[in-house]
Amino acid sequence: MKKSLSKDSQRLYLGVDIGGTKMQACLVEECGTVLERKKASTPRTGSADEVLATLDQVIADVLEVIKNKKNARRRLAAMGVAVPGVVEPDSGRVIVTPNMNLTGIALGDHLEQQFALPVAIGNDCNLGALGEKWLGSARKARSVVAILVGTGIGGGFVRKGKLWRGAREAACELGHMVMQIGGPPCGCGNNGCLEALASRSAIERQIREAAAAGRQTMLTDLCQGDLSVIRSSLLRSAVEAGDALATEVLRKAAEVLGYACLTVRHLIDPEVIVLGGGVMEACGDFIFPIVEQIVASDRLPGAREGGRVLLSALGDDAVVLGAVAMARRIVGRNPFKRHLAVLPQYPKLQYKKFGQIAAGGKRYQCDIHVLVDGKVKGRDKQLAKSLHGSSHIVGPKELEELCRGGPEVLFVGAGAEGKLELTEEARKFLDRRAIELTVLPTAEAVEAFNRSPTRKTALIHVTC
Repeated sequence: MKKSLSKDSQRLYLGVDIGGTKMQACLVEECGTVLERKKASTPRTGSADEVLATLDQVIADVLEVIKNKKNARRRLAAMGVAVPGVVEPDSGRVIVTPNMNLTGIALGDHLEQQFALPVAIGNDCNLGALGEKWLGSARKARSVVAILVGTGIGGGFVRKGKLWRGAREAACELGHMVMQIGGPPCGCGNNGCLEALASRSAIERQIREAAAAGRQTMLTDLCQGDLSVIRSSLLRSAVEAGDALATEVLRKAAEVLGYACLTVRHLIDPEVIVLGGGVMEACGDFIFPIVEQIVASDRLPGAREGGRVLLSALGDDAVVLGAVAMARRIVGRNPFKRHLAVLPQYPKLQYKKFGQIAAGGKRYQCDIHVLVDGKVKGRDKQLAKSLHGSSHIVGPKELEELCRGGPEVLFVGAGAEGKLELTEEARKFLDRRAIELTVLPTAEAVEAFNRSPTRKTALIHVTC
């Protein structure tokens, strides 16, 4: 079903991620800015009708935002939907979803009829890779493999802006590479898969087995005695607190993941491998250095530099934004065509005088953050003071919010005397997500920010 489009280039799209535990629907601008998001729990054991009803409702909830805005409704161009399973994108049919009852459903037809929009359907991990190529850590790479580590593990491969889907629409199912012959059973029916060794489900299983055998772990208390589901944030808390069992199990998972990255490198040799998903979001500071060290130890040389492993710059939004990239394609707005690239609207910065800056005509007498979507916020100096003892220090915690959404460049106005400094960990945060850093005295940083034709963010210090 086709829809006539407004002449306005700032179209709107729906990006939908049908996850194993939650569904997320987002209203997204053509530049990739998420305007609104709604979530709902996935009825994993429910019937197909129950799953579809939940999906329809979460989409309707996010559309409620523009219900009475006729111009915005006319700008709504298409919908992209990510499914955790094997799909047939050309027909919009779900072939199999192992963790919910959508197998055999003509999902594309259903959603087109419900919402009168063109609909594109794809595998969730494929679309995660597409999102990273469009706006994430792999934006400058010609070829990228994304590995999403969550409850399960999935992968996707994008080359020159195109998904490699395979002969059976089942390419890059990296979670089901056999990493241990005769290893633990996997949900796919095989044994020793990467997913059975390094996913959150595998980590949970190993911790439960060890606890049942008498090993002590603070996770028992954190989970109130129920280790059937251990959230990634609790794993991070246990590791940060030095819990021996959690650290041991997560280290083994990280090592397996590192050798999986080596296998991917030797098989496909992509320019970039991006690691994302809930486990990496929560525990990446612990896991990533182990993976990085294993990949760096590779003895097989290549003809040139390349093959980096990076962390996702988009986090949980990678899949949704990949779905939007696919939706843009079906209405002739391929985001990988240079002439169709759209940037957020950024305010013009003006460094008025010592202690004062203007952004988009509004004056501030404090340090500011300019976010990826162009919004301006006053900087929370107390965060820096509480973490580092000085507001002149910028650490990774501050960058998490500032760089959400995947900027290409972070501009730092270091003050009139250049006193603002980034910690070594902050610089690693940026490097591991392929975010370029430009640090200049404030007046020069303001001019550089205004001139830059990129997807960008800024931290501007307006005093000494």
